[in-house]
Amino acid sequence: MRQHILDTPLSYYTIFFVARYLPLKICRWLGRAVALAIYTFSRHDRNGFASNLSIALNMPAESTRVQRLVRRMFANYGEYMADYFCLPQMPPHKVDTVFAGLTGEHIIKAARNRGNGVILLSAHIGNWEFGGTMVRHANYPLAVVSLPHNSAPTNALVNRLRGAKGISVIEVDASPFSAIPVLKHLRQNGVVAMIGDKDFFGNGKKISYFGRPVRFPIGPVTIAMASGAALIPAFVLKQPNGTYFGVLEEAIQVSSEGSRDEAIQANLEKVAAVFEQYIRKYPDQWYNPDPI
Repeated sequence: MRQHILDTPLSYYTIFFVARYLPLKICRWLGRAVALAIYTFSRHDRNGFASNLSIALNMPAESTRVQRLVRRMFANYGEYMADYFCLPQMPPHKVDTVFAGLTGEHIIKAARNRGNGVILLSAHIGNWEFGGTMVRHANYPLAVVSLPHNSAPTNALVNRLRGAKGISVIEVDASPFSAIPVLKHLRQNGVVAMIGDKDFFGNGKKISYFGRPVRFPIGPVTIAMASGAALIPAFVLKQPNGTYFGVLEEAIQVSSEGSRDEAIQANLEKVAAVFEQYIRKYPDQWYNPDPI
């Protein structure tokens, strides 16, 4: 997992305790202030964000719009970090005040009626962690598939926050056997949340992403192909008033035509097309500083 400047046990536990005792509004203000300070000194990440936005929006990285989006992206990420720790610690009635609604819930209900489980597939856009809280709050049996954080104390804290909301955690690595608990949860008609836009293990497949050859992880689509689970693109996005809304897209029609590699390629391209659509619509919530 990529390590960022705040990815230390001291930072995570400090934010955790601040979030417990301060109002959400103040936590978000502090988050923005810290993120904008990092923006000032983190030229590498500024350039990474600008490069990606330049490709996604088809405009020069040095253009005024791209540079403004980069600054706004840092500010938004600061709020995201505050929400990351605040929202899981809030009681349900307060969570409801931050959640503006979920579009497409009928899609997940219809998928579960088929009995093969559901894969909610998202990208590094919006607040994917709050998405887990929202789905579990709606009483779906949710397991989040994740990589371990860079230190054991940080990992324990993050999983504690998830577990407090009844979210199961399935940690995966490069081993093919790490998919077994995911398949088991799906066989029980459970819901699995996964991130599908970064190849963390280097065994992904190159597809066209914003017109560039980018390696995508094959795990989500191969699990969908093996299990028959519905593969539903899902996003949790922030509105200007600070509330979040969830969006479930129609399930991707998972192809099995041709060879296995050809089917995986076709399915990944369908996933990438949906991700592109949302990134272009919400570019200042696309938190990916690694150049694509």
